[in-house]
Amino acid sequence: MTDPDSQDIIRRSKAGDQAAFALLVRGHYPVAYALALRILCNEMEAEDVAQEAFVRVWRHLDRFDPETRFTTWLYRIVTNLSLDQIRSRRRKGGRVLNRREDDEAPEPVEASTPETIASNRDFVRIVNRLAGDLPETQRVVFTLRDIQDLPIETVCAITGLSSESIRTNLHYARRRIRESLEKDYSVKGSAL
Repeated sequence: MTDPDSQDIIRRSKAGDQAAFALLVRGHYPVAYALALRILCNEMEAEDVAQEAFVRVWRHLDRFDPETRFTTWLYRIVTNLSLDQIRSRRRKGGRVLNRREDDEAPEPVEASTPETIASNRDFVRIVNRLAGDLPETQRVVFTLRDIQDLPIETVCAITGLSSESIRTNLHYARRRIRESLEKDYSVKGSAL
């Protein structure tokens, strides 16, 4: 299978080749969905956002700059749609944080060292949940940088924020998560 990030597939998709576009979708849908899920904390909304992102990609593929990475462009679309969804929830009086309703509150993590905690799957689940409580800009920056592990420059390209703003929001997000871990889960010396 051809690499879905290749210029040939993008070029063919721009020319209206639906089979080539299907390769783009197949290759990138899981990443788009995962990003939306981490920002929105709601599976149905994440699925809607990921699907809408590819509708927008198809409609605006002629605007794609081949000098940039396709994934950066896609992440920006997914991030913006996710933020729009959060704002829509707020306008409708819904919960801004919309954790999966079937998730039970996790049990406190019992561990003596940050290394033990970091290796614990529950710890990762807790951090993802706490990220959902962050203000939207901090949530997006934390998700892109610390959860998706994207470089600061890529986060800047996706969000349109300066590197200083990224670092500031990341600092406050990490501090808030660290404080929640210490207060709610008795986790001391978090690696965040």
